[in-house]
Amino acid sequence: MAEEKKAVSASASKKPKRSIFAGIQKWFRELRAEIKKIVWSTRKQVINNTVIVIFAVLLVGVFVWALDFVFAFGRDILISTLG
Repeated sequence: MAEEKKAVSASASKKPKRSIFAGIQKWFRELRAEIKKIVWSTRKQVINNTVIVIFAVLLVGVFVWALDFVFAFGRDILISTLG
């Protein structure tokens, strides 16, 4: 009885070998299904997001420039008082 269970479980655990072409075909089928789910942004959304990104980049750039200016000014004062 125990030997029959082992034989049944061993044969049940073996998966049938699929060919590589069947795997590729399945991958393309799933890829097509996922591509159908894509929702593209409207032109207005793209323009709005682009403006937001440009504004954010400029804001961060000005902030970094201001910090650089303050630190350089502080360095110059420190060097002139010590030197």
